[in-house]
Amino acid sequence: MLPYSLPFIGYAFSLFLDPVKALARIRQDIGPRTVHGLKVIGYNVYFIYGPANVAKLRKYPKVITTPGVTTFVLKKIFGMAPTAVDMYTFDNSGIHANPRPGSSVNPHNRIDHLTHANFHRYLLGEGLAKIYQGFAVSLLRRLPSLGIENQWTQYPDLLDFWMLPMTSAMNEALAGPIIECVNPGFAKDLLHYYPYLHSLLKGWPKWLIPEAYRLQKSLIRDVATWHAIAKVRFHTSDIDKTTGYDPWWGSAFMRERQHILRQVDNWDAHSIAASDFGIFWGSSVNIHPMAIWSIIEVFRDKQLLFKVREELARIEFHGTADDEDVEKLLTSPLLQSICNELLRLRVEVQTIFSSDKEDIQINQWRIPKGSLVVVPAGDAHKDPQVWNTRNGQYPLDTFWAERFLAYPGDPQSGPRKPSHPDSDLTKAPGGTLQGDPPKLVTSGLADCYMPFGIGERTCPGRGFARREIILFCAYAVGRYDIDFVSSRNQDYDMTTAFYGIGTQRPKGKIPFRIRRRDYVAA
Repeated sequence: MLPYSLPFIGYAFSLFLDPVKALARIRQDIGPRTVHGLKVIGYNVYFIYGPANVAKLRKYPKVITTPGVTTFVLKKIFGMAPTAVDMYTFDNSGIHANPRPGSSVNPHNRIDHLTHANFHRYLLGEGLAKIYQGFAVSLLRRLPSLGIENQWTQYPDLLDFWMLPMTSAMNEALAGPIIECVNPGFAKDLLHYYPYLHSLLKGWPKWLIPEAYRLQKSLIRDVATWHAIAKVRFHTSDIDKTTGYDPWWGSAFMRERQHILRQVDNWDAHSIAASDFGIFWGSSVNIHPMAIWSIIEVFRDKQLLFKVREELARIEFHGTADDEDVEKLLTSPLLQSICNELLRLRVEVQTIFSSDKEDIQINQWRIPKGSLVVVPAGDAHKDPQVWNTRNGQYPLDTFWAERFLAYPGDPQSGPRKPSHPDSDLTKAPGGTLQGDPPKLVTSGLADCYMPFGIGERTCPGRGFARREIILFCAYAVGRYDIDFVSSRNQDYDMTTAFYGIGTQRPKGKIPFRIRRRDYVAA
């Protein structure tokens, strides 16, 4: 077990103020260990680095849990009342269908399992295609209102331009049209709330950030109003038999959530509204900025732009929201590689674990039960011992669209470093001739590629996220020409303001000009 050789107060305070610099300082002070241990606010915290150690962590699926993350976020970010949050705290039954041994939680209070199963059913399982198509249809319907003409028009910031229509489209795909009838500015309020995230997580009081608490209260009230209307007006005959949508609750996903949450003890209308506020937030806060990064990278590189347009023609993508047309995008190795590379480069997420049953042995390190275990994705995604840079041509802090493509006959291709012992796992199967089409490769990367977290609580929205990123990129590339005002690489650096919680955004505004191009159907 690692000794706690670091000053408690110094690191706790620096982690609070600037986690990026604090973690870099910790690694510098402790040295090149692959497990770092320290105390933070009374907790034993271990940071796990290196694929061999992450692989060992996976050996403990039955004892590993995610301690308090959900309750902390529901309370701090989404304003849920403590009595409602306690139902998560009391639920020790786990997320699987069979409760964990020793649990006596009533079936209707197994909120962790019930909501997790709901997520998987509609965001990874049978309901994914319907919500995905709902988003595509809603987004396409909003594009004409952006006023993009055949002549160039300049705008001050790419994110501001695209985030609002994308967020509104996602809201409608999930919950139908009523939420934005209740408040036409609901999506805009969601976006205004986002910058207060770290301040809320740090527990800043209302008098310091009054606007954050005003927005929180207003957003919960809007969701509760929508719930009240839908509860009175909904009838099962309103459900579309093809899409599963109804005009009041929207998707089957949201209807089922209502049934689940109403059964939970100590949950009232405010609690359910706060929980669904979290759904609206979580469905947009990370996915949309990542989709916008896709067009930044593609349109900045004219050769890549040409390749993507060629690829859209090759797979005969017509730029519609039809299921068949949208699914074509998922057959493209290039588009998939672009998506994977964006997730590698632009995500900084810390997956937190704990074992409440037994100690965890990570190679030579023993981690006592009850400790917090943190796996930083950003470090894993930029591990020079693992990832291929093609002999330094494509550094790991830069975007390389073809990093996840393996070309038959080219030993320097593929995501793994050619000299890595597992590099054969990421080479293209079949074919040996140069010039053969490349293969998308993700095998052998589980312990060093974790943009959606790792373990049993890997983000259930990962399938939807990948589809949205690729879909939005394809729509933009097919329909528009985009030109960026600045060509300086530093103007596209990421901010560290949201380090550790998902997609990192550009540090500053990205001015651009845009025009409509005639979309030629393949």
